[in-house]
Amino acid sequence: MPTTALLDLQSLTAGYGPTPVLREVCLQVKPGEAWVVLGPNGAGKSTLVRAVMGLVTPTSGTVHVVELPVPGTSARELARVAAWVPQTLDDDTRFTGLELALMGRAPFLSAWGVPGAGDEAKAREVMRELGVEHLASRPLAEVSGGERRRVWLARALVQAPRLLVLDEPTAFLDVRHQVETLRAVKRRLGDGLGVLAVLHDVNLAVHVATHALLLKDGQVLAQGPVDDVLTPERLSSLFSIPMHLATDAERVYVPRWDGP
Repeated sequence: MPTTALLDLQSLTAGYGPTPVLREVCLQVKPGEAWVVLGPNGAGKSTLVRAVMGLVTPTSGTVHVVELPVPGTSARELARVAAWVPQTLDDDTRFTGLELALMGRAPFLSAWGVPGAGDEAKAREVMRELGVEHLASRPLAEVSGGERRRVWLARALVQAPRLLVLDEPTAFLDVRHQVETLRAVKRRLGDGLGVLAVLHDVNLAVHVATHALLLKDGQVLAQGPVDDVLTPERLSSLFSIPMHLATDAERVYVPRWDGP
């Protein structure tokens, strides 16, 4: 598998005013790697993924997505190699599930082009995989928040990106669909997909990620392979609450409830 980084952050500092939210973040995501970003509220997780997608301009440092500079690359050109599912979904209620999923093909169409039969077949295939094919003709105004989020992931996968960026992709999903959604992402790692995903559930991160980035107060607390980074000591420091490994048979981390 190629080793060229799909995402390369060098000394990234970014924010929304004079005080930076992120400071000196370095990260490389290579093909076949799934990086999960963990951290408390306000740690800079969403700012990180927004900077990757060109929605926040770095104060200093560099961002490259598949060797394209961000900023400096048009949104259309960036969308040909990277797709994302934001934390807050745009107003999509005017569209049906299939219409939204087909938007994933927009970066590859001409200005007046329309999706073809092959595009529709691919969109329906991905929607079926994510369990939302029944929403193909349903207006998204009529579906639940969890169903909308799965349709948005379908749109991202229909885009056939090399880098997939996810900001809380399991929000509003029940347990079954959390697992099935992340499985669909994980299956594509063998094809060379790179993933950067913000999660809040440590145990989901253990099962889907190959690597983890721990952010606290806008800085990197630790990063590297999941087995090295997700330890009780580091997680306790990250979340400022004692964490322990509940069982050795399968890694499950839970907060301690016996403290003050």
